Amino acid sequence: MTNRSWEKTFTAAAQSIYATLQYTDKKDLYTLVDVMGLTGHAFRMNIHPNDVSPAGPTMFSPTELLENGLGILGFTCEQLHGFRTPAPPEKLEEAVKFAQETIDRGIPAIGWSLFIPEFGVIYGYDDEKQELYCKDPSHEGPLPYSKLNELPLNFVFMLRIRESVPVDPLQAWKTSLEKIVQFAREEAPTLSGEYRHGLAGYDAWMQAFRSRTVNPFGNAYNAEVALDAREYAAQFLRSLPSKWSGRTEMERKTSEWAKEAAEHYEEVAETFRVFQQLFPHPHGGEPNDPANAEEAVRLLERAKESEASGVAVLERMYKELLAEPVSG
Repeated sequence: MTNRSWEKTFTAAAQSIYATLQYTDKKDLYTLVDVMGLTGHAFRMNIHPNDVSPAGPTMFSPTELLENGLGILGFTCEQLHGFRTPAPPEKLEEAVKFAQETIDRGIPAIGWSLFIPEFGVIYGYDDEKQELYCKDPSHEGPLPYSKLNELPLNFVFMLRIRESVPVDPLQAWKTSLEKIVQFAREEAPTLSGEYRHGLAGYDAWMQAFRSRTVNPFGNAYNAEVALDAREYAAQFLRSLPSKWSGRTEMERKTSEWAKEAAEHYEEVAETFRVFQQLFPHPHGGEPNDPANAEEAVRLLERAKESEASGVAVLERMYKELLAEPVSG
């Protein structure tokens, strides 16, 4: 594992969740590594077979990317019914009020496409200046209320936490593990007909290279997100044994499986480090050059093989957990 910060991720949905948690009663319970792992973001991949679209990492609904993960972490949430812009003044007022109400309770709202097409947090406001105060991966600063009508994707969406509920760590992992395995096997209930997901994402990625139709920026961006995510996956799995007492046979077995799976995900990360050197973000190199495309397919085949081994371990872990009641 290379030396890196575990306080930042290229998965903006997870970064926004983590930032919001710092204002809750669970601020000392979860690290960003925990958030990436338990929400499943560390294990995702969404690839468009035509061109490896840069929209892949954020193609799902906010319910999938935010609310479901927050539920596993022990929070109930409420979404503002998103709307397209330009919108009438009363819709903008509704959005501003939605953000203000949670900020007044001391917890930021999560917003979409505030400065760029990514998730970010809305942590303050000034009614006199008619401004919200926001932070996303690109920028931190004021966002005038009126600018809600001019967001990059012409769409206003916000989510806020309502309540914090108790969480059992092993039960949370069991719930998360089911979703991770389903996603990896393309068996999750909310999948796209356009994109390929999980292990099948590797096949779609290779298809685009073989067709010589790869979007250079999309390829580089997906690689950056995938590398970052798999590094978090390995780190999360390595950290799991420290979260349980180890008193039960199931906890001891689960710890061993986590260590085994972590090795496979580190292999995936190592392959993507080589891949990223070939196609650096943001300019992306020359992915449709025949020699580069051939090397890319070879690397993606290697990464898929390692990830498939990791998924197999996680699947075995889940089946064992499913067969035995989780102790508190």
